[in-house]
Amino acid sequence: MLEADFVVAAAEAAVGITMIEKGAVAIEGGRIVDIGLSADLAARHMSSEREQFHDAILLPGFVNAHQHGRGLSQVQLGYRDDHLEPWIARRRSRGAPDAYALTLLAAEEMLANGVTATLHANYSYASGNYEAELRASIRAYLETGLRATVCVGYADRGSLVYPPADESVFKAGLSAVAQALLQSERPAWLQLEATIDLMARLCEEFAGHPTITLAYGPAGPQWVSDAAWRSLAEDAARRGLGLHFHLLESPAQAACAKILYPEGVLNRLQSLGVFETPASAAHFAQATESDIYDATRVGLVIVSNPGSNMRLGNGPPDIARWRAKGLDVALGTDNCAFQDNEDYLSELRLGGLLARGNVAAGKSDGAATFLMGTDAGARAIFVTDVGRLALGMKADLVALDLSRLRGTYLDQDTDLLGAVIARGRGSDVLMTMVDGVERYRRGRLADLRRNQAAELAAKAAAASRSVGEDGSFAATEIAEALRSHYATLAQ
Repeated sequence: MLEADFVVAAAEAAVGITMIEKGAVAIEGGRIVDIGLSADLAARHMSSEREQFHDAILLPGFVNAHQHGRGLSQVQLGYRDDHLEPWIARRRSRGAPDAYALTLLAAEEMLANGVTATLHANYSYASGNYEAELRASIRAYLETGLRATVCVGYADRGSLVYPPADESVFKAGLSAVAQALLQSERPAWLQLEATIDLMARLCEEFAGHPTITLAYGPAGPQWVSDAAWRSLAEDAARRGLGLHFHLLESPAQAACAKILYPEGVLNRLQSLGVFETPASAAHFAQATESDIYDATRVGLVIVSNPGSNMRLGNGPPDIARWRAKGLDVALGTDNCAFQDNEDYLSELRLGGLLARGNVAAGKSDGAATFLMGTDAGARAIFVTDVGRLALGMKADLVALDLSRLRGTYLDQDTDLLGAVIARGRGSDVLMTMVDGVERYRRGRLADLRRNQAAELAAKAAAASRSVGEDGSFAATEIAEALRSHYATLAQ
């Protein structure tokens, strides 16, 4: 039985949010079995072990609905923010790091910042063994206890330049050194049949697992052929799996989509069966009015990544317009947050400001933003029993210290949830619980564990500098060639 000065109960869009003063949550078998006034629960659960969090608020855990297990940012790895396509190309200046080490650090940081569940989107370090990379990331989530929807990724085109451009023509314009770097690269993804086979094996291994959920992660329309979309969608629907992908992230992707999908990219995906199963998509920063209408019509959950979109030259996502049109919007850090860390509350605050648009703040602003980071996030990661504190839900929750948030003075008429959104930080997290198990507690032991993960990630990053000086120059050349290519396309 966990007790606090305040408990945020229900926290579901259809039900609303109830703030219980002097509240408590009773947990048994990893689920919430009772919630209400502390005095009432104490009478009903007299034999329960009780823990009190003083000057604190109990909240449903946050859901980071789009990230890639990158525990170190691009800035830390030595390459700067840039427009998306040149930025992706600059990764070629690094070899493949240990996916376990980087995911372990990412998971520890998320837990420390109050994130209890996440979606691990498609990602490959192009080591030549995608299954080993994916299993290494899963191992990190298992060891830390962070709830994770793990996407089995796939791509079969556009690894260098988006279609319909002729990749051979683009390569011919590069230097011999750059062409040699491209020639030396290992496969990033499995073939389609092998991808579906891998999913079959993982589904058997993790059937009924308490914290690991599986989904398909086709990289995005410009990276995946129609035939592959159809096959993956069919297998997802047959197995009851979700589909998560990138969508209209950059101006270059939007230009590509206009050529490839004149009827509208979501209309094409619908014709391929993609929305016969639950689906969510990240970014959407370049969406048109018709794209927004189509996304709402097919029930697509959009995961906004505001910091990433602005840092990578794609502009601020128009969350206010999306929500005004009835679009379901969640939030993810993309491991490229505005403050270059995994402080989810800070990124959620940015998302809330963008959702406000040019309209003055309303009384429900804090609640609406909060739901974007909890209830909507649960839908985006295809997990139905997290994202709110209610009877029968998984015991994924966070205790947040109110002392720094309150500061010198906080008026009694101030909406407390609004204050959490306006002033909260990840450093205010006292405790993070996943599936009824405490996974983070502010203090020396947690700091030691994070430091150990950081040291392991630093060693992995240092070891990945194996491409050498020629590789670094070649990656820069490729990045600049892509910049020129897409600038010409936009004219």
